[in-house]
Amino acid sequence: MRRSILIPCPPFTATRPTTMTTGKEPTQEVEMASPLDIEAVATHQSEIHHLNEKVFDGDEALKVLHTHYEPYSLEEERRVLRKIDFRMCSLMLVINGLQFIDKNSLTSAATYGIIGEAKLVGAQFSLLVSLFYIGYLIAQYPTNLLMQKYPTGKYLAVNFCLWGATLAATGSATNFSQLAAGRFFLGIFESCLNPGFVLITSSWWKKEEQATRVSLWYCANGIIGAPSGAIFFGIAHINVAHMFPYQWMFIILGLVTVCFGSTLWWILPDSPHTAKFLTERERVIAVERLKSNKTGVKNVHHKQYQIIEALKDFKVWMLVAAIFCHNMTNSLQTNFSGLVIRGLGYSVDESILLGIPPGIVQAVSMLVAGFFLASKWGQGKRILVIIIFYLPGIASCLILYLSPIKASTRQAHLFAITIIPAVATSSGVLYSILASNIAGYTKKSVTGALFFSAYAVANIVSPQTFLSSEAPRYGTGVAVTLTAFCVNIVLFAALYFVYRAENKRRDADPAGVEDGDAMEELIDAFSDKTDWENKKIRYQT
Repeated sequence: MRRSILIPCPPFTATRPTTMTTGKEPTQEVEMASPLDIEAVATHQSEIHHLNEKVFDGDEALKVLHTHYEPYSLEEERRVLRKIDFRMCSLMLVINGLQFIDKNSLTSAATYGIIGEAKLVGAQFSLLVSLFYIGYLIAQYPTNLLMQKYPTGKYLAVNFCLWGATLAATGSATNFSQLAAGRFFLGIFESCLNPGFVLITSSWWKKEEQATRVSLWYCANGIIGAPSGAIFFGIAHINVAHMFPYQWMFIILGLVTVCFGSTLWWILPDSPHTAKFLTERERVIAVERLKSNKTGVKNVHHKQYQIIEALKDFKVWMLVAAIFCHNMTNSLQTNFSGLVIRGLGYSVDESILLGIPPGIVQAVSMLVAGFFLASKWGQGKRILVIIIFYLPGIASCLILYLSPIKASTRQAHLFAITIIPAVATSSGVLYSILASNIAGYTKKSVTGALFFSAYAVANIVSPQTFLSSEAPRYGTGVAVTLTAFCVNIVLFAALYFVYRAENKRRDADPAGVEDGDAMEELIDAFSDKTDWENKKIRYQT
């Protein structure tokens, strides 16, 4: 099978394109390759002129792609995809894993006595959990705007180093006010990661590939989170006078983050068309293969009409509501799981080590879901997978809420804490829906800001439902978590039918039918049209 790529050339011309100069060698002529012959190009002069007008205002891919087509094989595309997967998925997995350990170091610190050592009283520990997300919320819109204006990879690298430095500095904190400042700024610097990864996913992979790639980098929460229990166990046994175990956790993890983050400036590319680990031809293939997404690669122009469209789109608000409900369940999955295990009567060391199996459950469930969605059986079943993976969460909540804590039920409670991380799979698939179903770069950025603001608000509110007076059962928090699971199942079922109905309308609309016109496909793909404007887009379900 042969496909076509668009080769980078100088600005578009409306003259008869029998030949084309490369720009580097003005006298060298390059013949136009199939599928556009002289007559075909001549019939598309208006489209070429239209494309010229969009070079400045359109997607950055228009600066890379031109009207010069060359054939490339499916095997060549697969080689490029393998290179992209190896570089990008590996980096994103490590980055996400490190930030997950950094963010949840407070949970392990609580298991190892930070509440007593830092003299935390009442709801101060829950407030420390929330302060991270208050900083995250405040920074959300500015960080999305900056990521649109500046190179994504460089922006993430700078913030990665800053949050590592913040975590290391928090190692000097010995009271609530000092810990609160550290948690707040950690949230500010980490606020770019999830929205940045969603933008990267939509800019490097086809829609049908995105769910699997999100699963690959998001499963780091389990893959790296599982052995983190052993890491915390080792750090906690460092004995130095006048230093608490939690301080060493923050210092060591922060320094590791800074050291790794300092390399990202060079090894994390900003976009497919500037990636140095790809050859010039491979960069063109990497961009051109995304044509079918119709969501572009990147556009630095912040467009007001797309902001308004995002705010008016009820499908956007359904996604925002879904991520809010999902993260109302997050405290039970992460921040309070260690305290629940400790409350079952296990020692400090046992509690840390018993936190390893939940990480394995999370990683395995994400990988299974990701590869299922990539198979022929998984096409069009993202929302179904989300709903299925909420079922372990419902079962866990019922066990924790209905079963009293005593010797005969301790194993049942431990089982509930072990299987509930499977719910994180639903979050990863939800991120892939955000990456696939929102088009227009400004609309995607604004939607990302709304989406992760809801994520932050839920994580601010959720810890407050885990009342210290109810430890270790936390009846109110568990009941709220159970309710959120049930609401989200209904919400996702509704979203599924909304997407299906819209896709059917577009199938019946002449404007939504592909006409096989290569030039028109190029305009549709990289003119920074929103999903409202481009009727040829189909929503992933």
